[in-house]
Amino acid sequence: MALDAATAMEMIQKLADDRATYLDTLSRAHDVLARALEASATGKSPPPLTSDAVRRNTVTSTLDIESLKKSSTFSPDDSDTDDNESLFVQAPLPKESYDEDGFRRHLRTYKWTCPDREIIGSVLDNKQLLQRSAMFPVTLGPVDDRSHLSHYSIFDVGKDGAPLQIQRAGEKPVSRAQAIWNNIKSINADANRTREAVGRITIVREPSPLLFAALHYTMTPHFDMDEIFRMLTEDKTKAERHRPFSTDHRHQRSFVFTLDFYTIIGDECQPMTWQKADEDHGESKTHVPISRCSSVVALSLVGQPSEQVKNKARRAERKIGQIFDPFAPWHVLSMQSYPDWKHSIDAHNSTRHYVNGPEAFLITLRAEFKDAQKRLMEVYNRISDLVRMPSNFMFSEAARDNLLFEDEEFTYSRRYFWAHQSLGIMNEDIQEMSHSFRKAFTDSVWDGSSKLVWPGDESVSSRYANWRKRMKKLREDLESELRGLENIAAMNSEKMKEIKGLRDNLFSGTSVLESRRSVDQAMITVQQGHNIKLLTLVTIFFLPLTFVTSVFGMEIIDNEQGFLNFGIVTCVICVPTYFLIGSLNTTSGAHFWRKKTKQFFTAIGKMTINLFALFGYRPQWANRPSSFHSAPSDTRPLHQRSQSAKEGMAARDHISSPPTSPRNATPFNRRPSNTPNTSKEGGLQNELHQAATTTTIQFEDEQDTAPKHLIRKLDQGDHRKTNSWGSSNGNGTMPMDRSARQPTFLDRIPEVDNAQRNEASQGDGWLNRVLTWGSVSTKKKKGGGKGEREV
Repeated sequence: MALDAATAMEMIQKLADDRATYLDTLSRAHDVLARALEASATGKSPPPLTSDAVRRNTVTSTLDIESLKKSSTFSPDDSDTDDNESLFVQAPLPKESYDEDGFRRHLRTYKWTCPDREIIGSVLDNKQLLQRSAMFPVTLGPVDDRSHLSHYSIFDVGKDGAPLQIQRAGEKPVSRAQAIWNNIKSINADANRTREAVGRITIVREPSPLLFAALHYTMTPHFDMDEIFRMLTEDKTKAERHRPFSTDHRHQRSFVFTLDFYTIIGDECQPMTWQKADEDHGESKTHVPISRCSSVVALSLVGQPSEQVKNKARRAERKIGQIFDPFAPWHVLSMQSYPDWKHSIDAHNSTRHYVNGPEAFLITLRAEFKDAQKRLMEVYNRISDLVRMPSNFMFSEAARDNLLFEDEEFTYSRRYFWAHQSLGIMNEDIQEMSHSFRKAFTDSVWDGSSKLVWPGDESVSSRYANWRKRMKKLREDLESELRGLENIAAMNSEKMKEIKGLRDNLFSGTSVLESRRSVDQAMITVQQGHNIKLLTLVTIFFLPLTFVTSVFGMEIIDNEQGFLNFGIVTCVICVPTYFLIGSLNTTSGAHFWRKKTKQFFTAIGKMTINLFALFGYRPQWANRPSSFHSAPSDTRPLHQRSQSAKEGMAARDHISSPPTSPRNATPFNRRPSNTPNTSKEGGLQNELHQAATTTTIQFEDEQDTAPKHLIRKLDQGDHRKTNSWGSSNGNGTMPMDRSARQPTFLDRIPEVDNAQRNEASQGDGWLNRVLTWGSVSTKKKKGGGKGEREV
């Protein structure tokens, strides 16, 4: 595996720390031995010996010097060695051993799920792999499955809580995949080893599909590996605590926490086939190569349940749940799928001592949070470099123009869009990590008051009191790592505001540029319009001349005629044409000719109607609203129209004034004279008289077509709050007595007999015009017939 400078420095620092710790332990052991020998020579009691005073941080756990003094008064009761040993897990892990034959059977017979096939599908589909004598690569160096880039750290934790990395003496160099398999295939199976493991920490980084399958085979008895593989492929940070009421005992024993976020793809690294990543891993003008990455940290407690709890839920399937002792033998599994070189390899070393599995689990999780900070900070720095202004921005006009105006490939728009959205997604991942952690590790978990997750507070025993003291320190460390992630989220938010400002400036500059281009294009369009207009005028100028010359160019025209007739015809045709076109080319002229044309066709229509009326026939189209009916454009009452203050006050006074008497009040006289009526009702009569001269009054289905505004005025008496025809009922409405209802327009139309009709036909009054131009026709709602009622 290629080592970068940072990894090499970490390894050098680790070796220096181990050397210093070894020398310190050797010096302390020497001092203890010297004091013990001195006490033995003088006959004094030896000093109290503790495991902390003489514990080696590398190989052995406690230095036993009791045999140096043959007749010593030192006894186990005077030492805290047993008490300190009792602070750690003492029960060893059960012996386990696996082989390649069992691995082959597992691959053939296990019922793999879709997430399993997504991760190890290449292994399951490779039939030749199952038939080979050696399933793992035996050659050193690069291999096809990229297992030579995998890294691992596997520790056995003894009864003193010190994690010691497994080292197989005398083992010849093998491939990386074979070395990982040799370390995970057995636990406490070597009879020659005197140090039994009470816990196992298995950390595998960038495992190949074959190593994923091997971990599935060896860890299935302790973890639900199908669930872990599913969580790896879900692209979501999630926590699954101990589930004591689950039917699967592995869910009762295990605590699983998965992290999912983004990282920069490292050199010579390649994302997994099931991880989302850029197709092109190289640099680009618009983005940086990133990949989705994920890891799983899981804890499993081995042994028998320590207690049972009852499920108080009404709809629970299981009423009794199993709780496991936090100080039971344990497994910690960490699978990291990060296509980079930013792994932390010093999360566990021999200088640490873990009292139980939960402590080792939390320390492993803390290392993952640290790695997440490094990766997310690297993404932030690369995005900042991508959107950062060039160094010559203040001095180069071309550099400023590049940032202010977009190019043909929309480089900066695409760059700002990708950067802004990527930072927002990163913040969502950080919020998800923080939420999942705080939801899983509540206050009751930290203080031991929880009955389902690691129960037991400080009052249980000195072991629990020591453990809870360590948990407080771990909680502070984990909260500090979360605050670091939240600080990165705050930096992302600030960078998003900066990017938004750059994008707005780019849009503003580009919009100004586009506006200028639009103005230039509009000027070109206007010039083209002038050119077309000029061409049209020239064409129109020669059009009548062409017509005249065509007529006189016919063979039927006598060629001996002079030019007088040609000149007269040319003037008669061309001069009016030029005049008409010249007037139509102006706004006032076009309005004039439109008005005159409308009046001409209106007059033609009226004459046609009068002509048909002489023969007693009225066509149907004469009853329809048309341009020569002169229907009012505004049907609102006068007091609601745009008018002068005087006219508005007069209209309101007319509406608010009551009628005189229902018997004598008529909208107009039977024989109106030419003298205008100056009363309030007379004003409406005059207006109706004027409209009736040019308008046909028609009622079909109780709906009038003209003049509506006059009829509405006459009917407004029905809505008056107070009048002389009926008293108000207090709320501004008329009583429901139909006898007191004010007559409508149809009720006010006087009955006209034949004598009056003959009398009216002799004059030039309004009634004669109404009877001449139209009649009032009503349709029956039922029966399908159509009745005529003359007025």
